Amino acid sequence: MNLLLLATGKRAKWLVLAGWTAIVLALLGYAMDFEGAQNNRDANYLPKSAESLQAIELEERAFGDQLLTGLLVYNNPNGLNEQDKAAILSDVAALERNPLPNELGKPAPLFFEDGKTAAIYTQVRAQGDQEVLFEVSDRLRSLKQDNPPGLETALTGQTGFFDDTVRVFDAIDGNLLLGTITLITLLLLLIYRSPFLWLLPLLSVGAAEISARGFGTLLAENGVTITSQAAALMTVLVFGVGTDYALLLIARYREELRVYEDRHEAMRHALMRSAPAIFASAATVIAALLCLMLANVNATSGAGPIAAMGIGLSMLAMLTLLPALLLVFDRRVFWPFAPELGSRTSEVPVNFWSRLADRIARRPVVVTVGVFAVMAVMAAGLLTNPGGLDLSEGFRDDVESVRGQEILEQALPPGATGPMTVLVEEEGNVKPVVAVLKQSPDVASVGIIQPGQGATRIEADLKYAPYSDEAIDAIPTIRRQLNQALPGAALVSGATAVEADSRSFAADDNRLIMPLVLLIVLLILVILMRSVVAPIVLIITVVASFLAILGASYVVFDMVFGFPGVDEYVPIFVFIFLVALGVDYNIFLMARVREEALVHGAREGMRRGLIVTGGVITSAGVVLAGTFLVLAAMPIVSLTEIGFAIAMGVLFDALVVRTLLVPALGFLMGAKIWWPANISDGPTRRQTPLASPGGVPAIVTGGPSSGSAPKNFDAKRVVAVPGADSAEADSQSSSPPEDPLPDWTRVTTSDRYR
Repeated sequence: MNLLLLATGKRAKWLVLAGWTAIVLALLGYAMDFEGAQNNRDANYLPKSAESLQAIELEERAFGDQLLTGLLVYNNPNGLNEQDKAAILSDVAALERNPLPNELGKPAPLFFEDGKTAAIYTQVRAQGDQEVLFEVSDRLRSLKQDNPPGLETALTGQTGFFDDTVRVFDAIDGNLLLGTITLITLLLLLIYRSPFLWLLPLLSVGAAEISARGFGTLLAENGVTITSQAAALMTVLVFGVGTDYALLLIARYREELRVYEDRHEAMRHALMRSAPAIFASAATVIAALLCLMLANVNATSGAGPIAAMGIGLSMLAMLTLLPALLLVFDRRVFWPFAPELGSRTSEVPVNFWSRLADRIARRPVVVTVGVFAVMAVMAAGLLTNPGGLDLSEGFRDDVESVRGQEILEQALPPGATGPMTVLVEEEGNVKPVVAVLKQSPDVASVGIIQPGQGATRIEADLKYAPYSDEAIDAIPTIRRQLNQALPGAALVSGATAVEADSRSFAADDNRLIMPLVLLIVLLILVILMRSVVAPIVLIITVVASFLAILGASYVVFDMVFGFPGVDEYVPIFVFIFLVALGVDYNIFLMARVREEALVHGAREGMRRGLIVTGGVITSAGVVLAGTFLVLAAMPIVSLTEIGFAIAMGVLFDALVVRTLLVPALGFLMGAKIWWPANISDGPTRRQTPLASPGGVPAIVTGGPSSGSAPKNFDAKRVVAVPGADSAEADSQSSSPPEDPLPDWTRVTTSDRYR
């Protein structure tokens, strides 16, 4: 805590600003390389134990690198005429004269039986260099510039899909950052209605984002797999969660400015009272995210540390850089709503939140049953089976590789558009493996057999579309057939096998990580709240909220967005963020409720805690939901699903769970919710305001653990509260009342309302 208070010093704040400036400048170059450090190859999404990845690695050893197939597809709905065929053969001749980079073999023209479709088949070595793949795709696409009228051309296959995926994600990064900054700016302007104040939290969160990107590049250089999806999630979290922390700190600082004339003193007390809740909130989210490191899927495990790092840097920026920036300016930075000294009173305001609290207090059973009933209806959507997403269904916009795939599906048998790859090390096993494949009821035909250095590559067409559920279900069956006939002789890979392994490991990750996250969050809440019952109640509410939101999202994805399925990573990411962020808002609420309950009793403490935190937590929820909605606007289906579900979940937690359900349970259970803490249902003591030197009751900070005056008591910091009883104040002026609260929760009035 003392280190955090460094930013509140009159000279030290300049050191904090200088330190952050140095950090940002040192990491700026790395931050600019962040997009280049991201890697979206299929192999990076799989663990080392995945058979498809082992096959890819064997293929790289045998052929110099992973082979990527490219298909330049031609189609004329009226049938290919002589001019069309001449153009296709001319393109083949051009590729023969000027071969593609890392090309294996010669390009082969393919004319299909429907008479409308043809393709040029190519193979290139990936070599881990996406610039080479971009050059290959650009060369192939340049061939279609001189096509005859009526001849449509589209690049598909592994090369086409990889190129489209990388380019879409590269465009997303800049658009996501711009959209997030724009939205945060608009929301801060609406919340603060100040022409100046909004800029300070935005500068602070911007410094955290630059630092996170710089450290992200360093992590990638040291072996951490960072996909574009993980990078997008980190950006949203840094801006959304960082702005939430800023809202909470600034709200408390505004509150303290009504008590203290010296803004440095006001900030010191604002930090003392808000930093523990912010720190506990960040620790909860970080702990949940670090659990992702146990995931089998590299894309998921890599998202954990980078997102956790972003949260940590956001917290650090909001507790050091933001206070220093605020202290550079005086209270007029809040203009035109600058807090006036001495304007805070101990009266409970009559507003929306007080009326809502009173209504919940009168009917806690009705509210509790009603909210859980709504959740049950929403969760019914889980009974639907949305199915998974295949590679061709991952884009929201029209994409060339998807169009090429659709053309091929109309001209070829289903499995021919995405053949399965089988790698065989021993040359003597090639013929037996081919025999097993031909006998399999799921294999339509065996195609190209390609020998390499130390392994042979066999292509086989399934009887199903390569990314269909039937094809994915067939992969384990074919592997079992091969292992029964020739144990360990063959490894099955290809796009269908990669998708099958990805879904299998994602399901395993869900079963491992979800219970672990719940356990860790529960332990953090027990330590924070010094209670057993309250953490269990909060965990129940956020899990119920997760189930409700996921079920409702499945229905929306199907009936509103028309998505063909749900990405396999959606449940685990939605769970991690909704549990961690949902607990966040409950921490902000219950930390204040406990503070009030120690003075006024459990039920009144719940009422006052809801009133005083209602506005700021709701604003925080809107901001965080807004940033995830920016993610939902991206042209990748998986990001849309994750962003939409989390945005709706955050709003539901902030507006329903935290606003209605948790207070209702608090009113219903009373002091029992804090067991085993010694908190009663009724008031525990009455605080009497201290007297100012002029005989007017005053508000001061600090409070001794005994009847003596606080060590840091300073009459110059005493602020008069008009309208209080002077005689009563005079009788109390010599000895402040006892305050049993710890230093960081100590209050000096019965309330701290705005």
